[in-house]
Amino acid sequence: MKIFITGGLGFVGANLSDYLLDQGHSVIAVGRASSQNRITSERYRYISADTTRPGKWQQALGEVDGVVNLVGKSIFKRWSKRYKKEIYDSRILTTRHVVDALPAGKAVVLCSTSGAGFYGNRGDDFLKEGENPGDDFLATVSVDWEA
Repeated sequence: MKIFITGGLGFVGANLSDYLLDQGHSVIAVGRASSQNRITSERYRYISADTTRPGKWQQALGEVDGVVNLVGKSIFKRWSKRYKKEIYDSRILTTRHVVDALPAGKAVVLCSTSGAGFYGNRGDDFLKEGENPGDDFLATVSVDWEA
């Protein structure tokens, strides 16, 4: 299979790429870095792009059998108003652009991350999958992202 990974140079994306390549798959990874030198394989291609904007990077989605959407600005930084917009846009806009570029008439599996922030700050409450979302910033991001 040929797999497209957004956030392909992040911790999860890079390790997933290694795993998929070891299993004999091909990987197209997209990320913000201008280049990458971590993964060297003839079955690996890296695309540098701002995925919050439509662009040539979307053309690669026509070549793949599956997409793993891992992109998103880190939440482990100070949240200024501007940075919160970057957190939001990196997830929502990228996902929208990925979905918009999926080829019509071809089945492509899409696995998209979300976040435990969906539930809001519930302290030590025991949470199940069917719980309602929280009402804080990360919950809003997660709800919109999943939508």
